[in-house]
Amino acid sequence: MTTDQRVGQSGSGPGEITPDGSPVELYVRTQEQTRGEDEVIAAAIAPGSSILELGCGTGRITRPLVALGHQVVAVDESPAMTARITEAETVVSTIEELRLGRRFDVVLMMSFLVNVPDDEVRRRLLDTCAEHVKPEGMVILQQQDRQAFAQNAVRENEHRRIEISDVEQLPEGKQSATLTYTVAGETWSQRVVVQNLSEQQLTTALETSGLHLDGYLTPDHTWIRAKPLERR
Repeated sequence: MTTDQRVGQSGSGPGEITPDGSPVELYVRTQEQTRGEDEVIAAAIAPGSSILELGCGTGRITRPLVALGHQVVAVDESPAMTARITEAETVVSTIEELRLGRRFDVVLMMSFLVNVPDDEVRRRLLDTCAEHVKPEGMVILQQQDRQAFAQNAVRENEHRRIEISDVEQLPEGKQSATLTYTVAGETWSQRVVVQNLSEQQLTTALETSGLHLDGYLTPDHTWIRAKPLERR
């Protein structure tokens, strides 16, 4: 089932499809399959941190963070996604419009959302991050590895098969591709467009929203640590 989707994003397959093309049932099928993301995050933050997780999906990363003793508020625009999370407080909202009136030790925004191919939407996403992080806190972002869409490819393990096809290299560092997932004999497809950012572009985007690039959590620079700019 499909729903009204954003320009440049689309998805199809069994079950509900969210506005960004994400298949809810696929997320449910793979929600226990972490790929080391929780370890990267946990190594970067203090024990017992309060975390605002933006774009939580069905809680694939929420659960291990809660299990480690962190206090997580999980946000997603899809009620069908957040309905799958019982271990943490959930909020149904778009990230751009979220204003909780609360601040957190850590604001977490994964799934390459910073690579949205629209500068204004990216600014609003980062504004939300800056609005909700404590002055001494941090924002953790996951960005796209531009090599991921360098060419058509197939990636397969015991849990799922991912085919990357129809890859296009677009102007201004943008890339698009169709991702076809097969899990237990069922198939979902999602068309995505990403905007790759140079370090200077990333730095400028962060500073526009009142944040500064504080470093990277991984050698491939796909995990970013940002902190609030000092208020004068």
